[in-house]
Amino acid sequence: MATQRVSIGAAVGLRNGVQPMPNRDVDLAIISNLLDRIPTASGGTADSPGAWPSDRTSLISEIAGQINTFQTTNNMASTDSVVDPGGGTLRLMNQLAADPPLGATVYDPGGGLLVDNVASVPFFAAVASMPGKGPLIPMSQPTVYSRRLVAVAGSSIKWFGVLVPTSVLLSIGSASPHLFFTPTPIQGGYTDGNYETFAGWTKLWDDYTSRIGGLISAAGVNQVLVIPFYKTSQAYDLGSFCDDWSDVISAVVTAAVNDIDPYALRDTFTFSSIYTSSFSNGVNAHRAFQTRGVGTDNMTVRIFDLDGVAQTGGSNWRPAKGIIYQNRPSPSGDNPMGSSWYVGGRWANFDMVVPNVSSRYSHWACSAYLLYHGLTLFSN
Repeated sequence: MATQRVSIGAAVGLRNGVQPMPNRDVDLAIISNLLDRIPTASGGTADSPGAWPSDRTSLISEIAGQINTFQTTNNMASTDSVVDPGGGTLRLMNQLAADPPLGATVYDPGGGLLVDNVASVPFFAAVASMPGKGPLIPMSQPTVYSRRLVAVAGSSIKWFGVLVPTSVLLSIGSASPHLFFTPTPIQGGYTDGNYETFAGWTKLWDDYTSRIGGLISAAGVNQVLVIPFYKTSQAYDLGSFCDDWSDVISAVVTAAVNDIDPYALRDTFTFSSIYTSSFSNGVNAHRAFQTRGVGTDNMTVRIFDLDGVAQTGGSNWRPAKGIIYQNRPSPSGDNPMGSSWYVGGRWANFDMVVPNVSSRYSHWACSAYLLYHGLTLFSN
């Protein structure tokens, strides 16, 4: 039985062998893949996976016929040759399908859109200006890195952003993954319905790989950025990724590094420690990973929370290995207070970097300028 459930956005097949359903390309791919993971004896096509026509009309006809075979083999009440979103046929398919084998591949739609090598000069809050109540001081550091988008088969999270600082390629065998959790995608208009193809999600990849990865690269730490792009519906439950995350991260980084420099790794990327971070309400997925992920506590060196308290309802998560940044004044006047660092009202000098940061974008600034401090002081 599959531990991963798939869904479709619209019906697939030919109703009663005659009436065409929407048959979106993405949904046809999902159902054909699902049938390929169902034993032939149960009405699937596991004995001949991938043997589907390339012609769209022929593909729809063949999938509809196989849906009918599946429904008939399993003595279903309806044998209408259609898989409906959330319907009984889809539920039974999910129950009978085997999990796909784990695999990771670099995804490049062409034009270097999601595959690039970048020289940048990220700004950050000077480490020495962080304690106390005075204004934060902008500093910058030239850096070079490579970014990739990686697609994973066999895990509940399909898409991952990877950024490898050029300096880390020389020591990739001893590098630690740094997992970053974005705010819920729907806040930026990235919908779950487009997740399977990543259509319309490119800016999310670009924004956070460069923003967080630039700071990791500038800090000079031996870390590789990995961003699990989860669906909004997964914000509190990351599914099987919490069980197989170590294998997934190994496969993801291996695929990215091999694409950047085929000679950097002798074999598969392995690791014994991780760092994790999140911004805003990404703290919920971050917390789900840290509290439910198999073996995360033993492998985590440090946890960074970038103004998660600002989300609706706030956040009271204070993990033992956590460094908490809050965009508010210190309640006692002391800064830091334990593991909490306070930056509220201290952004005026960053208006010269991005206009109106201090008055309008100070929450955003927590994701853009603070992690350098944590990486510099609290990374091994």
